[in-house]
Formats: sequence, structure tokens, C-alpha cells
Amino acid sequence: MSEQLPLMPGCDFVELYKVLKVQGWVGSGSDAKLVISEGMVEVNDELETRKRRKLVAGDRVSFNGEKVTIAPPQEGAKPKAQAKSSAPKKRARPSIEF
Repeated sequence: MSEQLPLMPGCDFVELYKVLKVQGWVGSGSDAKLVISEGMVEVNDELETRKRRKLVAGDRVSFNGEKVTIAPPQEGAKPKAQAKSSAPKKRARPSIEF
């Protein structure tokens, strides 16, 4: 039986390249994208070359003899926090008196 990887609370899916990173099967996102594009990854027993393939609970990922099944979020886990705005904060200008 394969290992289970639960989705993050509040998320409906996870992208394929992120699974390879989280599992520690590759060293970086660029490595993950490379092995996916090279045809070295299977999803649900079929070759997958889409790096950002959205995986949902029940999907099975295989790479280099390793397997993981995407599981629903764990009960009792806290939902993912809302992302903060990436807009730069305006800084107040110091007042200068002459």
C-alpha cells in the first residue's frame, strides 16, 4: 500500500510538481518540473507530463519506485490562512523641519 499525503485544509487540490517536492523525491520545483516533462511520473497509473496537473483526493502518484495517494484534509486541522496582499506597504515619510 502506498503512503498517504493529505491535502492542506481549505484546499481542494495540489499541483503535481508540489507533491514531488513535499515528498522529498526531488530537490526543487525545477527538478520536479524536469522529471515530469521527461515522462518519469505517473498519475493513476498513466504517464503524466503536465507539471501543474491538479491532483485531488484519491489520485495516486508514482515516481522512481515510490508511490503516494492524495488524501482528503485531516479532520481537526486548521484551515489555511488567507494569503496576505503582496502589494508593497506604503511607508510614511519622515517629517523634516527646516
